[in-house]
Amino acid sequence: MKYCKSCLTTSLRPNSSFNKKGICVACEFSSQSNSLSSQTHLVRLKEKIRLLRGQVKLKLNNYDCIVGVSGGKDSTRQALWVRDRLKMRPLLVCCAYPPYQMTDIGASNLENLVKHGFDLIVDTPAPKTSRDLSKKSFVEFGNVCKASEMALFASVPRIAIDFDIKLIFWGENPALQVGDSLTGELADPLDGNNLRYLNTLVDGGEDWMDEVFDSVHKKEHYKYPSLQEYERRNINIIYLGPAWDDWSNEMNSTFASLHGLTLRPNEEKITGDISNASMIDEEFTNINMMIKYYKYGFGRTTDLVNESIRKNEISREEGIELVKLYDGVCDDSIIQKYCKYIEISVADFWKYTNYWINDRIFTKTEKRPIPKFNVGEDFND
Repeated sequence: MKYCKSCLTTSLRPNSSFNKKGICVACEFSSQSNSLSSQTHLVRLKEKIRLLRGQVKLKLNNYDCIVGVSGGKDSTRQALWVRDRLKMRPLLVCCAYPPYQMTDIGASNLENLVKHGFDLIVDTPAPKTSRDLSKKSFVEFGNVCKASEMALFASVPRIAIDFDIKLIFWGENPALQVGDSLTGELADPLDGNNLRYLNTLVDGGEDWMDEVFDSVHKKEHYKYPSLQEYERRNINIIYLGPAWDDWSNEMNSTFASLHGLTLRPNEEKITGDISNASMIDEEFTNINMMIKYYKYGFGRTTDLVNESIRKNEISREEGIELVKLYDGVCDDSIIQKYCKYIEISVADFWKYTNYWINDRIFTKTEKRPIPKFNVGEDFND
């Protein structure tokens, strides 16, 4: 396991890429992107929109774009920015979690968007099917949210197709933000059309879901539209993040909270979320962050810290101390709630989790594993 020389991204991250100097793709993207001002990217963004209007005749008297929302900080800010800064009329689309998984805060934050005057479509997978898929993906992939993430990413373009809306705005560029090298173009950080190659969408394919469905049409909810369908419909995805000079977890949460968003403060010892603003609409992703840590040696805290390192808000050494404290944190109460949801015992939960622990970088124990590595230092087992 090797670490980026600039941040704390590890070589075990899916789709990670390091250059000859040992710098990860996210830091490289960030460095090159910083050579261009956000104002330059904003000009390019508006030019892209102008060209798309000419090519596909974006509607002026109806919805001219879609913004995917979750009831979180990023999507709240994106919706307001697209409407008020770009002067467009977005249709908001949310793929909501089943009632047992969704928090009251998440529901309240969606209501807050409606109060701001937006039209919102909420697309919710069938609760029982969603539960069964969660259990199956947990056992087979060590990912409790794989199906819900597939539905989340698929629902926005599918509704774009249904409503004949040609433009989708997405927030962060995963290549710039976390180093998923297959989802962003270095030549054009605004281009989001490679989002379909996100690891959670392509890893394992779709066939694993088949035995859960009792009818074929239910699977369509989880299937990302094909490239051919995209091209036939002239659909384009644009990342907004590069066009903002203050795009960050902290700034987005501050902005959104000033516009009515409810946060969940002081939860870093429960969820490992040092931002107090990640995944506030549901809780089970916290389990995913813990298992990701056991698989790859990094978790949510690493992702948050890396952003701060790239923005020169903290040093790499300060980031290391935060990662040591909070990566992999997930309170037993969240695990117990999930076990009740998918109807297994806590003992079975750890039996399945234990299978996914990377024993090259962790020592397995009867309880939680112990890391063999030191954060920030290259490690060979």
